Formats: sequence, structure tokens, C-alpha cells
Amino acid sequence: MKALGFQTNFLRTSLLRTTMITTIFFGTIVRTFPQQAEKYGNVTFTAPKDWIRNTAAGYLAFTKVDQNSGEFARIILYQEEKSSGSLDVDFKEDWQSLVVKNYQPKELTDFFKTSFNSSWNAIVGVAPYTYQNQNQAVVLVTISNGERKTSYVFLSNSTTYEKELEAFGSSMDFSDPSIVANANKKEQSKPLPKELMIDQQLLGKWNRSASISPLWVSPAHWGTSGYTTCRYNFLDNGTYEYTERNFSNSFESIIVVREFGDYTARDGLLTVNPKESWVEKYTKKNGVDELGALEERKSRALESTSYRYGFHFFEGIQLWNLVLQADKPTARDGSFSSNTAYSNAYYFDRRFTESNLLK
Repeated sequence: MKALGFQTNFLRTSLLRTTMITTIFFGTIVRTFPQQAEKYGNVTFTAPKDWIRNTAAGYLAFTKVDQNSGEFARIILYQEEKSSGSLDVDFKEDWQSLVVKNYQPKELTDFFKTSFNSSWNAIVGVAPYTYQNQNQAVVLVTISNGERKTSYVFLSNSTTYEKELEAFGSSMDFSDPSIVANANKKEQSKPLPKELMIDQQLLGKWNRSASISPLWVSPAHWGTSGYTTCRYNFLDNGTYEYTERNFSNSFESIIVVREFGDYTARDGLLTVNPKESWVEKYTKKNGVDELGALEERKSRALESTSYRYGFHFFEGIQLWNLVLQADKPTARDGSFSSNTAYSNAYYFDRRFTESNLLK
């Protein structure tokens, strides 16, 4: 059997991530059943065609092996269980019991939260692991509605079976009326306390820098020699601070944006609600990149925004990024990044977060 290396690019992680996010996000919207749908507990799905089926206590598995190339893939669907009430807790428990215990993977290379539909939300985690001296990938998907959770694991040493994985995820349906009713009843009768609406991974400062011009200054006037640095600071009391500094060698002033407001972050959805926001124009002290006298201060229109968010590890720069995705560009964040690893996205990291943007 031929061993597959994948030494330089761990299973095209970005493609696996794109497949998984597309699967989870659109899974209950676009659904076709070229094969017979079946049920496992309260979950309806379509089994991958011509894969070997294996049933054991607590799970249902499907395996595909190419004897010529040595490529293989395995999907393991676990029995539905009671949720802890927190998607983050559900995922962490699953990661330890279903992934770490069985495969001893390396660190997560991808981690993303997203909405499955109105009642169910999902977390996707991807990590490399080694089996018989061969690099492989393990993907865990934990889906929860706060009352019940369902999880499945995908294992492979190849990207050949991405389509089958996508088809499997897209075929899944959680339409059991009693479960949906219980989840809706819980949401209506017992709102989550504010402290449970804060994702601990999100807390702290996140920077984004680029050689771009502010939205309120024409590129021709701004020039090409300068920078814009944007910073979110998410506090554990449910408030946030947004600071933006704009500098150009060819522009006579330094422009600073300040914004303060509240936020919630839960199950892959970050919502910011600004309470006050303004734009300030400063002279350049001694003609350099240092704030001088305040020349002008104007209020800025408040813009409440909901982002899909997640965390992605870029191996090339060895950094975790906070990824914010929106349906359209926001006035606060400007144009989307040219990095197409995620569509309609802004990328933030923790480099240089201690630099003073107000000095």
C-alpha cells in the first residue's frame, strides 16, 4: 500500500476548512438526496455511496479505502447526547474524549464557530496527527442547540474525499420537533446571563494593520506612503473599545477614530453595538508620526454590526488570527481583506497590541 506524505502542506488545511464551513453553514439550506436518507437517533442523513458501514456502541461509521493509492477516509457519527448548555463546553469535552483520547493530535490548526440554522450552532476543529508514520487529518464537528448535541469526526490522509464529506454534512437534518420546541422554550423562558455571552478566547486586544487610506479621505489626497492600524479591545464586562490610527507622509494630519460600546459573542456570532464614536484630526508633532494639537473632532454615525467569527492558525507566520466575516463591508472596518482564505473577511492578530495608538 502506497504511503501518502503530505509533508509540506497538511492536507491543504485551508481547503478542508473551506469545505467544512460551507458544509456547516449551508447544510440545512441546500439539500438534495440522490440516495436514500436514513436516521440515526434524531439525525437524518444520507450515507456516502459505496463506503463500508460499521455500527458499534455509541456510533455509526463509514470507511473508504483505495487499495491502489493507499488513500482512505472515515466518517464517524456519534449518538446524540444531552448538551451541557454551552457549545464551547460541548466541543472541548468532545475534543478530549473523541479526538485526543483516540488520536493524540497536534495542536489545532483551525477552529471555527458558525450557525447551522436558527436553532443549531456548530464548532469545527481541525488538527494533524500521525498514524503508522503517515501524516493525517482529524476534523471534529460538534453541533448543539443548547439542549442536545451531535458530533461527528472525519479522518483522512488525503483531500480526495472532500466532496463526500461535504455531501454528508449537507445531508444532515435536525428536525425532531420535540427537540426544537424544547430549545425554543428554553430560549424564551430563560435568557442566557450576560456573562455566558462572552467568548473567553475573544478577550483582549486584536490588531489589524494595512497600507490603506481612511474611508473619509480620497486615496489621491492620502498618498501611498502610510498605514492604518485598527484595534479592538474586548473586555470581560461585555464592553469593547475600538481605536484606529491613520498616518500618511503626504497628508498634513494624523486621523484617529475612537469608539466605545457593548458586545456579545456566542456560538460563532459577534455583535457590536457602539454607544459613542468620533473622528479626531491632529497635527503632526515636529512633522513626524506623533500626535500634536487636536485640530478637529466630529461625531461618527453609530453602526451596529454582527460578524461571523472564528480563529485560524496561519502556519507560515505561526500566528492565530481572529477572523471576522460580514455580509458587506462596514464603515468601521473598511474594505475586506485581499486574503481569500475566508470570504468577506477581516483578519486580526495580537502583534504590537501594546503600542500606544493615542500618542
